[in-house]
Amino acid sequence: MMGKDLASALFWLAVSIFVVMHGFALKLGSLSRPGPGFFPFWGGLLLGVLALILLGGALKTRGTISWSGVRWPKLLLVAAALLGYLLLLERLGFATVTSLFLLLLFRLEGKSWVWSVAASVLGAVFCYALFRVWLKTQLPAGPFGF
Repeated sequence: MMGKDLASALFWLAVSIFVVMHGFALKLGSLSRPGPGFFPFWGGLLLGVLALILLGGALKTRGTISWSGVRWPKLLLVAAALLGYLLLLERLGFATVTSLFLLLLFRLEGKSWVWSVAASVLGAVFCYALFRVWLKTQLPAGPFGF
């Protein structure tokens, strides 16, 4: 099991470095006036801290990297969904695409349809309220206006 933790930690650490670098390349702005790189930078930094914690735990137990047991179809579906999220974000809008993406993730984890729909809509509404209403960040509106 620790082999999977080590592989996951290294993967997420690489992703966090990539996100932090690109977030920093954009303007960070300030807490009161966040720029386009604000969320990616701080989100990537948080992801990096969590990856380092996982890496420390995996190295402490001297785990080895093992790809056995990886559910490749699910992994590839999530990677394709992330790409779809990026491609559809401007066209369909933040709230719609975020809801659909969360719905897919919840269903992949075996949650019921009712739970998945409710949680994905609530998650998208929360994120919309956080970024659009509270932080006053511009989000793609899409054809539905939200």
